[in-house]
Amino acid sequence: MILAFIALLSLLSIAVDLILLRKVRKTYSGLPWIGWLYLAHFLIIDLIIVTAISLYRESSDAGSEGSMRTILWAFFLFFISFFPKFVYLIFVVLGQLFNLIRRTRTKIFSRIGIVAALALFCLMLWSATVGRNRIVTEHVTIASDKIPAAFDGYKIALFTDLHIGNEPANNRFIRHLVERINNEQPDLVVNAGDLINVQVNELNDSVTSILGSIQATDRVCSVFGNHDLGIYMNRHSSLTPAENTRQLAEKQREMGWTVLDNETVFIQRGNNSISVTGVNFPANHKLNNRHTADFARCDFATAYQGVPDSLFNVLIAHTPEVWDAARASGPADLTLSGHVHAMQFKIRIGNWAWSPARWMYTRWSGLYEEEGKKLFINDGLGYVMYPMRIGTYPSITVFTLRSTVKP
Repeated sequence: MILAFIALLSLLSIAVDLILLRKVRKTYSGLPWIGWLYLAHFLIIDLIIVTAISLYRESSDAGSEGSMRTILWAFFLFFISFFPKFVYLIFVVLGQLFNLIRRTRTKIFSRIGIVAALALFCLMLWSATVGRNRIVTEHVTIASDKIPAAFDGYKIALFTDLHIGNEPANNRFIRHLVERINNEQPDLVVNAGDLINVQVNELNDSVTSILGSIQATDRVCSVFGNHDLGIYMNRHSSLTPAENTRQLAEKQREMGWTVLDNETVFIQRGNNSISVTGVNFPANHKLNNRHTADFARCDFATAYQGVPDSLFNVLIAHTPEVWDAARASGPADLTLSGHVHAMQFKIRIGNWAWSPARWMYTRWSGLYEEEGKKLFINDGLGYVMYPMRIGTYPSITVFTLRSTVKP
């Protein structure tokens, strides 16, 4: 599907460039070198994207961190070249239609198109620099009569979708993340999956040292996302997805984290307790024609075995798509997810928000409530496909539990 999408964009890009090339040559007929310069520009950009796709699919080094970062930035170069030109072309076409209908000539649409294209270019550049690295902290209060009074004020810090392999080698972003989490002084820290991007070697000694310094009064709990399962590794990798996942779990445990693979732990305060459940990503089929993850199961029956419904339950599930099954299978009072990233593109106007993620996911960002159960989807920290975050900064979410039990 990704290849088809990129191929479609490439063809559209070529069509846009051919149309604009004709306009450039007509506008600057006395300066033919400008037309040749534009021709060279779009041929180079299209060559870069074709090379990036080929490297992504075929190179034996495609699973390495450096190679993946190179590919992502090649995509960025393509996007930042294509979309502003596409916006400009839309205004040019509108101007031609206006001229045809009104039987007049005006350059106002073309000028607006230039301004809009430049604005979009600057926005994309901002999103690939400041927007990609500016971590924000959201605070959410969760009230329930199932929360014991002993847990009133209990703080849970959620982070997800770090995609370590796509981060720069200096680890500055990861250090900042840990600092932000520790400043909140949480009782429980939750990683909702996609800690790595492709392969377990991304979690090197330097990264484990930083992530191992996350401080929580009780524990750090973690689950597997689709990227954690090794299903995106290059087909020539010496690791199997199962071995990749086993090593990832082992490294997290060495950091002092609790890996929840379809299981539940209990947290106590005196004679009271709450339950924390984690389920695996349901990837029991082959993805990208590379690897099968038939060892991965999202098993609510196993995860909730022996867990009383009377206890307030925090469920960690990487993808929000399992929420309906979660509510049917167990308490799941508060489900914490990620996975969607809001597709790294979100438009906000007041309390209203829109993202193309709406076309793919019923629930895609923020807090949802149905039948007294709550789901929160964090927009994540890292990035995939393109190294930008437009309208949605990297974020952590801090939940404060409030007991509504009457004394």
